[in-house]
Amino acid sequence: HRWDRLPPVGLRTKLARCMAAYMEPGELRRKPKFQPEEYHDKGWAVVFILNVVLITGICSYAWYTGTFAELQRGGDAGSVSKAEYDALLRVMGVSLGCAIVFAVVWLLLLQHAPLFVVETACRGLPVLFLIGAIAAFVFGSVLLGLLLLLLAAIMGCYVYYYLWQRRFACAALLEQVSRVFSKHPGMFVVATVTLLVMCAWFVVWIFALVGTVLMSGGAAANPGVIILFALMLLWGFQVGIWVIHMTAAGLLSRFYFNEDTPNCVYESAGHACSYYFGSVCFGAFVIAILQTLHAIARFIEQRGVKESNIVLQLAGCCCACILAVLEQICRRYSTHAFNLISVYSVSFGQARYVVIDMVWTAAGFEHLVNNDITGLVCFFGCVCAGLINCLVVVFYALSLGLATQMVFVAAILGFLVGYLLCSAASSLVQSGCSALFTCYALDPQACRNNVEMEKFQECLSFKSW
Repeated sequence: HRWDRLPPVGLRTKLARCMAAYMEPGELRRKPKFQPEEYHDKGWAVVFILNVVLITGICSYAWYTGTFAELQRGGDAGSVSKAEYDALLRVMGVSLGCAIVFAVVWLLLLQHAPLFVVETACRGLPVLFLIGAIAAFVFGSVLLGLLLLLLAAIMGCYVYYYLWQRRFACAALLEQVSRVFSKHPGMFVVATVTLLVMCAWFVVWIFALVGTVLMSGGAAANPGVIILFALMLLWGFQVGIWVIHMTAAGLLSRFYFNEDTPNCVYESAGHACSYYFGSVCFGAFVIAILQTLHAIARFIEQRGVKESNIVLQLAGCCCACILAVLEQICRRYSTHAFNLISVYSVSFGQARYVVIDMVWTAAGFEHLVNNDITGLVCFFGCVCAGLINCLVVVFYALSLGLATQMVFVAAILGFLVGYLLCSAASSLVQSGCSALFTCYALDPQACRNNVEMEKFQECLSFKSW
C-alpha cells in the first residue's frame, strides 16, 4: 500500500514481479478465448520429459543387459500352475470387459436418468455403511461394526437434511454435462488413450524400479531411492489425470461460450499437450509432492503401530491429516486454475491468482462449488460398479474351479478394475461440472445467451443452490 516505505530494493523488485504476474478477472475477459499464443511454464515440461526419459532409459538398459533374466528363471519354478495362470488371465479378461460395460452403462444413466441416479446415490450411501457394519459384525470386529453403524446414522442425517434438497439441481447439472459428452464422443477416445499411456507408464516404472534394485545388488532399495521413484510415478499419473481434465474443461468451456466445433475435443487435447503442458506439469508436480509426503506420513504411522511407539503414531497421523487437507485445497484451486488456462491460455501462476480472486469476489462462485454433490454421486456409482464387478468375477472364478486364494485375489482385482474404470469415466463428468462453474463465475451472461445451456440454467434456478 505504501510503496515508498518498503525498505530493501530487492523486496520492491519481488513485489513488482508478483504484481506483474497478477491478472484481474476483468482484464482476463478481454483476452481472446481458446487462442494460445505462447508456451507457458516451459521449464516444468522439460523437467518432466527428462523424468520420463530417465525412467525409460533405466528400464531399457536393464532389459538390454539381461538384468531380468534371473527373475524370469525364478518365475518358472513358481507354485502357480500354467492352468491356474491361464484361468486367472481369463477371469481378469472377463473382469475388464464387465468393467468397461459398467462404465458405459453408468454414463448412459447419467445422461438419460440423472434424477434416478442421484436419488439412488442419496439413499444408497447410508446403506453402504450399514452393509459394512453387518460384514464387520459377521467377521467378529465389534468395534469396527459399531463405528460403521455410527457413520451410517450420520450419513443418513446428512442425506436427509442436506443432500436430498439438492438432488434436482445435481440431476440437471449431470444431464447438461452428459449431453455435451454425447455430442462429442471423441472425448472418450482421448480419455482412453491417456489411460492406456498411464498404464504403460506404470509398467515401465515397475521395470525401472526392479532393474535399479537388481543392478545395484540391493543397495538401491533404500528409503531415499524408493521415495524418489514414488514421486516420479505419482507425477506421471497426475500429468495424465490433468491432461484429461483440461481436455474435458476445454470442451465444456467451448460449449459454454458457444464456440464448440466438430473437432474441438482434439483441439483441446492438442492444446493441453502442447501450449499448456508446462502448466500441467507444474500443477501435477505440486500435488505429487503432497501425495508422496502423505505416503511417508502413513508409513511412519504404520511403523509406530508395528513398534508400539505412540510418538511415531501421533506424528504420522497428524502429518498425514494435515497433508491430506493441503492436497484437497491444492487440488480444488488447481482444478479451477486449469479451467481458466483452457479458456484464456494464461500461465499457472496467473490462473492461481485469478481463482483466489474469484473465490473472494465472484458472486455465488464459492456457494456453487460448496453445494456441488456430483462427487458423492460419482463415488457411489464407482463403489457399486466395483462391487458388481467383484461379484461377477467371483462367480466366474468359482465356475472355473480356481483355488480359494486365487478367487480372493481375483475378487480384489475385480473390484479395483471396476472401481477405477468407473472412476475414470466419472472424472470426466466432474471435470465438466467444475468447468461450467468456472465459466459462470467469469461470465454469467454467456450462460443466459446460450440456449443449449438450459439444463445448467435450470440447475442455477433452484433455491437450494
